Amino acid sequence: MAEINGGRMVVNALEKEGVTHVFSISGGHIAPIYDALLESDIKLVTTRHEQAAAMMAGGWARTTGEPGVCIVTAGPGFTNAITGMADAHMACAPVVCIAGTVATDMSDRLDLQDLNQLDMMKPITNWARTVIKTARIPESIHEAFKQARGGSPGPVFLEVPADILGRKIEDSKVVPAEPIARPRPGLAPEELDKVVEMIRSSKKPILIAGSGVYYARGAEDLVRFAEKAKIPTFTTGLGKGCISDDHPLGYGTSMALKPGAAMAALTQADLIFLLGTRISLFFLYGRVFNPAAKMIHLNIDPVELGRNRVPDLGLVADAGRAVSQLADAAEGEVDPAAFDEWRATLDQAHKSAMEFFRPQIETDEMPMHPLRLCKEVEDFLGPDDIMALDGGDTQIWMGMVRSNFKPGTTLESGLFGCLGVGIPFGVAAALANPDRNVCVFIGDGSVGFNFMELHTALCQGVNLTVVINNDNAWGMVKHSQMLSYGPERTCGVELGDVPYHKMLEGLGGWATEVNKPDEVRPALEEARKQGGVCMINAHVKPGVVSPGSIALANIGKEGGGL
Repeated sequence: MAEINGGRMVVNALEKEGVTHVFSISGGHIAPIYDALLESDIKLVTTRHEQAAAMMAGGWARTTGEPGVCIVTAGPGFTNAITGMADAHMACAPVVCIAGTVATDMSDRLDLQDLNQLDMMKPITNWARTVIKTARIPESIHEAFKQARGGSPGPVFLEVPADILGRKIEDSKVVPAEPIARPRPGLAPEELDKVVEMIRSSKKPILIAGSGVYYARGAEDLVRFAEKAKIPTFTTGLGKGCISDDHPLGYGTSMALKPGAAMAALTQADLIFLLGTRISLFFLYGRVFNPAAKMIHLNIDPVELGRNRVPDLGLVADAGRAVSQLADAAEGEVDPAAFDEWRATLDQAHKSAMEFFRPQIETDEMPMHPLRLCKEVEDFLGPDDIMALDGGDTQIWMGMVRSNFKPGTTLESGLFGCLGVGIPFGVAAALANPDRNVCVFIGDGSVGFNFMELHTALCQGVNLTVVINNDNAWGMVKHSQMLSYGPERTCGVELGDVPYHKMLEGLGGWATEVNKPDEVRPALEEARKQGGVCMINAHVKPGVVSPGSIALANIGKEGGGL
């Protein structure tokens, strides 16, 4: 009988799950996995920090819709990954984290890097387990992927003790296991009838599609449903781009901070249909919705129904399957002209908001306004190009001008508000999409978190352009301090003029520095021409207060200060 060790079992199971890339830093407790990867087609992407490995796995999940995989060693390798896992947890991003740990007979004996890892991971994962027998490693890997994909997607954690991982057993003793298909519960006929009736009875309906639609591969059916029901459709999270912003029924992000029709829609609609999203801060905990509106809330996680607002109709289903069913059910059931007047109202609201906003984004003032920088970058990018966002004010500014024409083209932290994700997300997106252009738009504070992952990008040979929105400060925090305590009482927020572009040049990338609006596009064109890892260090006007800074100043006040 042939023998097989635990490391080979891990790699074999990953191959069966269709994994092509893993993100990791080596360590003694995971050495058998590394040894097995030498004989695998899976690409090992070695990062400079385990935080970045977990974030790259999260970026992979966001850009592909499939679980990203990080492999970390015990103790500090594990703890370094926690922030990336917490970010994935808040964003419902499917990440599989595999960690080594001390041998089973050495636990609690003060062995090197001994730590109760499992209990630390349980609160920030969908599922966390320890493998207790070498023969059960493949079974545990496939269960981990099922848990990451199934129900509400999210991160999972599997630790394998060093002795379990390194042990050899006869392959006939391995517990048989295979990948498990993602369950896709749908809607009952009476539920479909109720939704169609509520739409037909409304005069001002809106649909808001979230990440659940994206991960369930429901983009095409979302468009089909919107067209059959003639419903104005907004998006949030990774739902952005599931219906193009230039579609006649696509009104862009539901975030009211972005100039457009969102505020008018949220406050005036008489029917709000939330599809695969949650009622969170991004909807002001439900307070932004018209209190008199009826609400339909569909989510695969029943826990989300009733959070912050009780829906008139709560539905538990896979958003992708449900929206396909709804598109079929709506066929011929809604008068094509029923909501013409409502859409005209939203079109006018969008037009008025953009006319008011246009002078701010087209300003030639010097120093350069951050919104003008955002506009120059956004105008340069094509509909297939991917943007990873990172930073406080930086994300707010770009969110005010960013348009999405295809799913998975804007990658951001989400509710965890995690700085440092931009470069890891960008590297993962570039690896997953080698034929597409990837841009990281990042603040000068955020760029310091995982700067050395640009070395990872260089080693991997990817094409990646980093644009730094540089105001020489932790802008959002500085501005919130000014609002709360006065302009003379800011503390710990100055960064100074750091030559980030020269730092990248030192690593071997191409970089430049810009100060004027008319310098931005030529720099982007040159970066595209150069290829590889490029950087544009763009200096913007300090002290410009974003709506995000105002919100941050309200943290700690009752009800979020809202």
